This record gives sequence, C-alpha cells and structure tokens, in this order.
Amino acid sequence: MMRRRKFIKITALTSAGVSIPITHLQTMASPEAILKPAAMITNNDDFYVLQKGIQPKLKKDRWRLGIMGLVKEKKFFNYEEISSLDSVTTMRTLQCIGDPIGTEQMSNAMWTGVPLQTCLKEAGVKSSAKLVVFRCADGYHTAIPIADAMHEKTLLAYKMNGVVLPHEHGFPIRLLNPGHYGTKNPKWIVTIELSEKHEGYWEKRGWDPVASVKLAAMIGTPAKSSVVKPGTIYTISGAAFDSSNHGGIKNIEVSVDAGRTWKTAEIWENDSPLAWTLWKYIWHVPDEVGTVEILARATANDGLIQKETGFDANPAGAVSYHSISVQIAE
Repeated sequence: MMRRRKFIKITALTSAGVSIPITHLQTMASPEAILKPAAMITNNDDFYVLQKGIQPKLKKDRWRLGIMGLVKEKKFFNYEEISSLDSVTTMRTLQCIGDPIGTEQMSNAMWTGVPLQTCLKEAGVKSSAKLVVFRCADGYHTAIPIADAMHEKTLLAYKMNGVVLPHEHGFPIRLLNPGHYGTKNPKWIVTIELSEKHEGYWEKRGWDPVASVKLAAMIGTPAKSSVVKPGTIYTISGAAFDSSNHGGIKNIEVSVDAGRTWKTAEIWENDSPLAWTLWKYIWHVPDEVGTVEILARATANDGLIQKETGFDANPAGAVSYHSISVQIAE
C-alpha cells in the first residue's frame, strides 16, 4: 500500500472554505460593489441530499469494503487502511440527473479520497471483467465501465470539505465518478464487484445507463418572479457545468429579451472542468415596466453550444435553456 499523500491543485480561494451558493449571490447597486466570495464551495449542510430510501448509519469500526467478483484475489479494506492510502484532494461538482435546469440539486465541494484504481489493482482485475458494480448499504446498486473505474480521477472519497464524510453524503465511502450525474456517484459503498454485466437500480426503471452530465448554464440570481426596479443596474449571475464531457466551459451568454439577442457574460470564478463555473452579467435594466424573460446558455471548449430545448430531466438529464421571468416595476 502506498502511504505518500499528494494534492491536486487547490486555489487560494477554495482553501478558505467559505460557502456562498449561487442562489445567494446578492444584487449590488453597481459593478464596483460586487465582491467575489472567498470560495466556490457549498457547505456540507447546504449540499443537496438524495437517496432511494432511509439513510444508513454505518459504524467506522465495523465497516469493511470488499472487492470481489472477477478479481485475482478478494480484498478487504477497513476505514484506516483506505484512509492511509495515497490520496488526492480535488474540487468536484455533483448534479442530480432528474434535476430540471435551474433547480437546486447541484452542489460543489472539496473532496479527499483514494483513486479507485489503487484498490482495484491490489485485487487484480481479470480480463473478462467489463463492469465495476457498487453495492451500497441502503440497497442501491449501479455499475460503471472498467475504463471509467481505472481513470485516475475516479475516487473513493472519505472526506468532504476537509472533514470526515458526513453520514448523509455517504460515510464511510462514496464514489466520485467524473463526467456523470449523481446516479453514478453512489454513497455508503460496502462491496465493489467486478462483473461481465449488471443492470443498475435506476437503469431497471428506464433511466440512462451512462448518465453523462449535459452542458448547461443555470441562473441563480434573479430568482423566479423577482421584481427589479426600472433604470437600475442589476447583476444577473449563475453557474455553468459540463463535468468535463466537452472540455469545460468556454463562455456564457445571457439574453434579456427572450432569446432575440445575446450578450457575453463574465466568468468570475472557476477551478477545473470537474467543478462548476460561476458567471455574472451586468444588466442595465430598461426604464419601461413589464415582464422580461432572461435566458442563459453555455458554450463548451470543444465548440458545443447548449441546446435550446431538450429533455425536461428524465431519463438522461436536462439540456434546455434556463429561463427566468422577472417583473420590471417600481
């Protein structure tokens, strides 16, 4: 087992550990008044929580992670053994596959864990293995391809924002599977099984078996049905994310006339394509009162432009523009 610890880049901003979610970014009177938050991080208590049933409460001294199936040798790790392996700390955003664009089932944190490949290599993967199956204490199960499991950025995480992984977020161990929605980032893992085939919990119910994150921009401010004063300066802000499936975010555009014209927004915080990109747009609110529809769209580094319409959410993730209607009124 390797004992040396290494760290993926952590910016000075993120190391402060302060959380200001995008939905809480405040509207300022002028561009000069806008202050950057100390971090892009979502506090553990604010990080979204979803699971199929009751959250299990596992005990560290009783938990064992078993690696079995199509391996050369079954392996078992206790918590101390896992946490003593060569680890990485990295910023990652997680998003729910069933989340319509612009709702709150997306959050960002700093995670510490061990590359999954480290554990799989200790067990030895047989050539007949096609999938890595994760079985969890709450009864959930899903699988990812061997190639994804052996990727250096696929982690078994045991810390979140510098503290032991909270129970509601998967203690003792959860998977961080880059490029994929939360359905492929299971929590409370107790067994890892190498297999030739597997149909996961949500796949049996008609959901996408790949669950790749779709390119999208979300508006955090203003909120739906907000009222803004005519003739003022207002900061429209939000986040964009593609989980590196298209090379990360190149630029964001905002429309304040229901998509007839588009203006480039400013990217004001980012870390890596595996974390959300925060953006803002300074809007000179018209003098005329009435309803305005605000849209946002993202372009990825590979040239892909976010689609105007698409899945509402299920079974493969939403892609359409996020739209917010606001009232200009005194």
